[in-house]
Amino acid sequence: MTDISGSTGLYERTGNATALAHVDTMLVRMRAIIEEAGGVCVKSQGDDALAYFATAEAAFQAGYTMITEDWPDTLSVHSGMYLGEFIHHEDDIYGAAVNTAARLASLAKPGELLLGDSCVDHLSEGSRARIKLIGDLALKGKPTPTRVYACTVAEMVQQTVIFSKPQPVEQRAGRTEFAEFRFGDNLWKIKEGQSLSIGRAADCDIVIDLAWVSRSHATLTLRHYQLEIADHSSTGSVLVREGGEEVSLHRRATLLSGAGVIYCGIGAAHEVTHAVHFSTHTISIAAAS
Repeated sequence: MTDISGSTGLYERTGNATALAHVDTMLVRMRAIIEEAGGVCVKSQGDDALAYFATAEAAFQAGYTMITEDWPDTLSVHSGMYLGEFIHHEDDIYGAAVNTAARLASLAKPGELLLGDSCVDHLSEGSRARIKLIGDLALKGKPTPTRVYACTVAEMVQQTVIFSKPQPVEQRAGRTEFAEFRFGDNLWKIKEGQSLSIGRAADCDIVIDLAWVSRSHATLTLRHYQLEIADHSSTGSVLVREGGEEVSLHRRATLLSGAGVIYCGIGAAHEVTHAVHFSTHTISIAAAS
């Protein structure tokens, strides 16, 4: 499933007729990309296209071409792909795999292709080199979390965030003014443009001297008024929100909001003495004015 990003703004800037012409041109090109990769475009309507392919590699090549295409008028696309069985009925396709691909597309950012774990083992070595693990994501309708990977041409702060929950309407214009971290008896605070390092090495800001913690395990950065964690480790990290939601992170960056706990090392989760507690402090622009 591939959706066009930025079409709403285009309609506002250029008017209905001009915007519709540009969107139609994009959909024609998207259908061509699908067919060139050996796929079948089931439908393309509104600002999205649904297709299926004989192999995961063919689907990935089409998706990669779409997110890297030089689209006009600052438009871009975001896509989701998943491997599984589906039912073909009355010129449409149905099934869990279709629903999962659509869900991944809805979570992807402009210029990003999200893949479910069912696809990865069927990709070529070159294609696997283009993707990065985001972590385990609970998708609607699936009983267990799905391991999700991303191929992106977006900047890090624009990539998919899987560790934040929707903010109240009155807070959406807000920004994180500072973030606090606690490990043991020590407390750290960072503001816009500042960062903290976590690792086993003595020169890290937050030193966790445990065998499964990498020397340079992760970096916490507050930039563009968003708190970002970037995992550099060989053992990964586990992020746990106050509500109990967990996300596994391995050599990937994502954004943090609210409060929660960071565990360094996938196997170290829930070891309270090894936890780094964090909290973000947000001031809404509306309140500040």
